[in-house]
Amino acid sequence: MAAITLKNVYKQYGSTEVMHDVNIDISDGEFVALVGPSGCGKSTLLRLISGLEDVSSGEVVFDDKVVNTLSPAEREIAMVFQSYALYPHMSVLKNLSFGLENLRMDKAEIKRRIDVAAKMLDLEPYLERKPKALSGGQRQRVAIGRAIVRNPKVFLFDEPLSNLDAKLRVQTRSEITKLHKKLQTTMIYVTHDQVEAMTMAEKIVVVNGGRVEQIGRPLDLFERPQNRFVAEFIGSPKMNMFSASVKTIGKDFLELTSAALGDLTVSVQAGDVVVGDTVTVGIRPSHIELAEQGVALKISQLECMGHETFVYGEVADVDEETVVHIPHHFEAEADSTVYLHLPEPFLHVFSDKTDQALKRVTP
Repeated sequence: MAAITLKNVYKQYGSTEVMHDVNIDISDGEFVALVGPSGCGKSTLLRLISGLEDVSSGEVVFDDKVVNTLSPAEREIAMVFQSYALYPHMSVLKNLSFGLENLRMDKAEIKRRIDVAAKMLDLEPYLERKPKALSGGQRQRVAIGRAIVRNPKVFLFDEPLSNLDAKLRVQTRSEITKLHKKLQTTMIYVTHDQVEAMTMAEKIVVVNGGRVEQIGRPLDLFERPQNRFVAEFIGSPKMNMFSASVKTIGKDFLELTSAALGDLTVSVQAGDVVVGDTVTVGIRPSHIELAEQGVALKISQLECMGHETFVYGEVADVDEETVVHIPHHFEAEADSTVYLHLPEPFLHVFSDKTDQALKRVTP
C-alpha cells in the first residue's frame, strides 16, 4: 500500500499545456475517484501517476519518495483498463499466471496468489476456460485478478466498466468496492460516470480542462460544491439553475430578485458580489417540494418508476428545463401546472463573475 501526493504537477505536449498545477493528497489505502467530462485530463492524470507519462514539472510522490523517474514496475502499480486485454489463446489460469512466470516467481507462490485471487473474485469454476467462453463481467474479473496477483501497492482503474451493460456495471461496481474493503490497498479509479464515483469512492477529485475543480467526500461535493461546474456535474439529474440579481447585501445574507423565483433572501456571504450584480441560484431536483402555491412549473414530461418520479417542465423566464425529483409515485397530465417550493437552506448562490459558490452561513 502507498500514500500518493501530487505536488504542482504540470503536463505539456509541445507548447500545449494539458494539466495545470495539480495538487492531490491520497492517503494509504484510500479509494479515490477521478471524475470529469470526456477529454478533461483524468486519464492523463492517471498515466502521470502510473509512470506511463512523464510529468513536465512538479512531483509525484509515493510514500514520501519522489517517483518521477521510476517506471510503472518500479512504482509497484497495477492497472485495469476499459479493454480487458486478455490473451485469447490462454486459459484464465494462464492469463493470471503469465506475468508472474515472466518474473520467474516461485511456482508455489504463483499458485498461492492465484488461489487467493480466484477465490476472492469467484473465478475458481472458470480457471480452465478461455476468454471467449466468459461473459463480459467474468472477463473483467479476470483482468482485475491479473492485477491482484501482482500484489501491487496501488491499483489504477481506467474506466473499467465502460464495456459492460447496465446490470453488469452495477454488479461489478459492487465487486470492486468489496474488493477494496478486503485488500485495503490504495485504489485510484477514473470514470466519467459520476454515479460510479459517488457510490464507490471515499474521496472524489473533479477534473475539468486539466485543472482540479474540487476534492472532497462524495456528500461534500453534493451538498457544498465550490463552483458552478461541480454543482452541475455532480448529481443526476443535474442541479437546476435560475438567474437573479442582488438587491441588498447584509452581514450574513443577500436579498435577491429573480424573474423566475421572485424576491428571496439567502443566507450566504457576499464575497466579491456587489449590489446590482447578477448571480445564479441553484437547487437540486431532490430538494424541491410540491406546494399549493409558489413557482409555477408547466409539466412537459414525467418519468414514473414506481418508487420515485422525475417531473420535467418549464418555469417562466428560464431557458433550461427544470427537473423535480419526487420520492414516490406521482401522476399528472402533460401541460398541467404544479407549484414548487424551494427551501432556502438548500439554495446555492454562484457569482456570475467567477462561477464560484458564495459561502453559506450556517446557524
